[in-house]
Amino acid sequence: MKPRRAQPAITIRSQKAVDRLKLLTRSGRSQVEVIEDALERLPVPADKDDDEAEQFYQKLMGIAQRAAGLPYRWKSMADFDAHEYDENGNLR
Repeated sequence: MKPRRAQPAITIRSQKAVDRLKLLTRSGRSQVEVIEDALERLPVPADKDDDEAEQFYQKLMGIAQRAAGLPYRWKSMADFDAHEYDENGNLR
């Protein structure tokens, strides 16, 4: 977490929100805790472009896999290195 002075300020322009925040911080909770809790409880809207982007990505990866004749997802860099390089570190 950044030091307090390095964090961007949040401006609340609604008097109703300011009054509610004062009530919620009376018990000793900080304003940051109250706001973060409220934001975590809000649902994050699904972006319909994400599904299209994933489909496009899968299509591109399928093309790349067929073109190279190699699997495109490796479990680790060690698997990739073992497939691409010989024991002396030279490309196969």
